Amino acid sequence: MSYARINTMTFVSPEAADALEAQYVETAPGSFTEANLLTFVRTGPTTASLTSVYPDKAAFDRSAPIRAERMKANESLIASVEMTEGDVRLCHTN
Repeated sequence: MSYARINTMTFVSPEAADALEAQYVETAPGSFTEANLLTFVRTGPTTASLTSVYPDKAAFDRSAPIRAERMKANESLIASVEMTEGDVRLCHTN
């Protein structure tokens, strides 16, 4: 069963949000190579929701060190982050 991580992020400023958004859009597909789906939804000037869907929990677990490294590298841009995870019941695209 597919497994997902949802990050709800608040950035220290709109400029920090812009910087992390640009970096994520450019580099995330090459970093999270096992992800079936990556999204970055800008929900406000200083907030975003990021979702990644993996084929299974094992692939999700393998991505955790990469996420931790990227979060550490960008900690000066991030005011707070709430991470949730769970089994994907629907992942529909047209």
